[in-house]
Amino acid sequence: METRAPSIRNPRSFYDVFGVAISGIAVMAAVLYVWHGSIVRLEMVAFVAIVFFWVGWAIDKILERSAQRTGRDRR
Repeated sequence: METRAPSIRNPRSFYDVFGVAISGIAVMAAVLYVWHGSIVRLEMVAFVAIVFFWVGWAIDKILERSAQRTGRDRR
């Protein structure tokens, strides 16, 4: 079985999205565990927003590819 790291630039499946989201949550938890300042919390809010928008973009891209493949299969 072939394994690969989650792709950020070219997400192909749910596992790419899940892997990046879980990694982002782990990084955020580690940073907030070590530092407790209000500036760090603001940075983590920005980081979570970036991850949230990336997840939306990745899901849209995956569904768009799926629709293109389905359209090609119908022809």
